[in-house]
Amino acid sequence: MSTCWYCNSELPDGSQYCHSCGHSQTDRSSSPLFGVVDPVTGIWNSKFINALVGQEANRAVRYHRPLSVLVVELDHAEHVHKELGHIQLEGLLREISERLGLAVRDTDTVAFLDADGPPHFAIVLPETNEQGATLAADKIRRGIASHDFSTGGNWQRITVSCGAATIGVVPAPDEEAGLMSRREYTGNLLREAYHALEAGRSAGTNRTSVGAFRN
Repeated sequence: MSTCWYCNSELPDGSQYCHSCGHSQTDRSSSPLFGVVDPVTGIWNSKFINALVGQEANRAVRYHRPLSVLVVELDHAEHVHKELGHIQLEGLLREISERLGLAVRDTDTVAFLDADGPPHFAIVLPETNEQGATLAADKIRRGIASHDFSTGGNWQRITVSCGAATIGVVPAPDEEAGLMSRREYTGNLLREAYHALEAGRSAGTNRTSVGAFRN
């Protein structure tokens, strides 16, 4: 383990960014938020969350701790896009971001993944197993569905669907066999969450679908 040079938060070895303050761990001359915050929603972007998933996955495997990732998608996004103007849509995304932030724990991290196409958000849930990920996703869905969105025009009530993926606890004897690079874990864990989301679409909207990472 190492610590952030700026805020002294504890970080896994090799971390690219600090999950607490956003400072790069390799370039101490850069602005802490430059390039890692989405300009529309004001939350972390895909660049930051990919790096974070990588370092959290590395820590989860090394220390035999669970880790889950959620991918959250706006339901009926194509209709929302058609009916809302650009300014209204950006306001809605900011309001969704705020609601997601209120629905998760202080130790969880929310990010915006897509600027084009159906909006997707990612949420990293440290120390969270498959059951905990399902509970977190269901809490998020209920919170979004029950909220009156002031920026959504005719879409005052919206829903989201969630896909979840989990790295379970790897038993100590299998540690070396199960240990992968951060880059490989980043891609696989987020991809599994996307796959879970896609698999659940056939059953309808406002649903949680769970997949599990497999070595």
